[in-house]
Amino acid sequence: MTMLATRWSWRLFVAVLCGGWLPLPALASAFDWTVEVTPAGELFPVLDLTQLPRSNSATPGGGSGLVAVRLHGRLPAELRLRVDTAGLVAPASVEWRATPGEVRSELDLHPHLDWDTAQLRGVDNVRTQMLKFTLTTPAGSQIREIPVRMHALDDVPYFVREGSEQVDLGWAFAGYVDPHDPVVDAVLALAGEIDPAWNWRDAGRDSAQALRSVAAVWRALERHGLRYDAGDPALSRGPVVWSQRVRLADEAWRERRANCIDGSVLIASVLERLGLAARIVLVPGHAFVGYRNADGSAEYLETTVLGLHGRLAKDNFAAARAAGKRSWRRASARLDGRHGPDYALIDIARARRVGIIPLSAQRAQTAAPAALRSSAPPSRP
Repeated sequence: MTMLATRWSWRLFVAVLCGGWLPLPALASAFDWTVEVTPAGELFPVLDLTQLPRSNSATPGGGSGLVAVRLHGRLPAELRLRVDTAGLVAPASVEWRATPGEVRSELDLHPHLDWDTAQLRGVDNVRTQMLKFTLTTPAGSQIREIPVRMHALDDVPYFVREGSEQVDLGWAFAGYVDPHDPVVDAVLALAGEIDPAWNWRDAGRDSAQALRSVAAVWRALERHGLRYDAGDPALSRGPVVWSQRVRLADEAWRERRANCIDGSVLIASVLERLGLAARIVLVPGHAFVGYRNADGSAEYLETTVLGLHGRLAKDNFAAARAAGKRSWRRASARLDGRHGPDYALIDIARARRVGIIPLSAQRAQTAAPAALRSSAPPSRP
C-alpha cells in the first residue's frame, strides 16, 4: 500500500446527508454555489492539522480542500467567504477578486480551518454540528448551514472507499509522530540514566549505535512502567471510512499504557528524534514499529512485548526484536499498495518530505521551512 494515493476523484457533497442534491439559491441569479466536505461529509481535524496552509492562486484559501465551496456561473468581480464552526480558533476567511478583464465561470475556494487543539482535546466522541458558510458579494450576502459529523483529535481516518474509488490516508499517522514532544525529552532523559555512557546523538552513525540507542529507549519505556494495552483501537471499519483512535503521547505516558498503534507512534517519535528513519507497519487489526539504517538494513519491534510481565527488560527487548522480525516477514509481501485497508507501510521520513507535520507543529511554525511549504501534499492525491 502506498502512503499517498494517486487520485481522489469523488464528489461527495454534504447535501447527500439530506438525501440528495440541494441546490443553493444563487446570488442575484448570476451563479450557484455548492459545498463539499470529504470524506463522506465528515470532519477529521487531524487531516488539516497535519498539513501546512498553502497558497494557490487557482484555488484561494490555503486550505486542504477537504472543505470546499464550488461556484458556477457568471461570477462577480469580487467575493468573500467566511466559514465558522465549533472548535476553530477563529472563523476561516477567503477573499477573491478578479483581475482586470478576467471573466470566470467556475471557482473553487478551499478555506483553511484553524483548529484549536486545546478545544479539540475535550471532544471524545463523534458529534453532529453545523458548518456555517457566509458568502458575500457586491450584490449581498447569503448564509448556509450544513450539518457535519465532527471527529475527535485522536480519531484518525486511514482509508476511505466510495464505490470503485479508494484513498489511502495512512500518512495521517505520521501526524502523531512528534520528535519534539516533551514526552520524548522525558524518554531520552530516562534512557540516559539507564545507560550513562550512551550519547543518543550518535544513533545515526551506524547500525550498532542505532541498536544501542533503541535498546536504551525501550528500557526507558519499561522503567517508566509503560505496558501494552490489548484494547481494540478501531473506531470504524468501513464500508466508507476506516478510522481508529491514537492516544496522544502525553496521555499514553501519563496512563502508562499503550496499545499497538499508541506504542508505535510514541516509539517512532523517539526514533525520529534520534535521527533514524522510522516507519510504522499496519496489518489487520494490529501495528508495529521499525526503522531503517543507513546501510539499508532494518529493525522492527513488536509493541505487544512492551512491559511483558515476568521477564527482564533486557530480555523483553530481544523478544520484541525477534517478534518484530517475524511480523515483518509475514507482512512485507502485502505492502505493495494492493491490500488496503488492511496493510500499509507509513514511512515517516517520506511523509515529512511531502509536507506531513506533527499535530503540534502547525501553530508553532508560523514561518515554516520552504521545503515543507512547497512540498505539501495535494488534498486530493
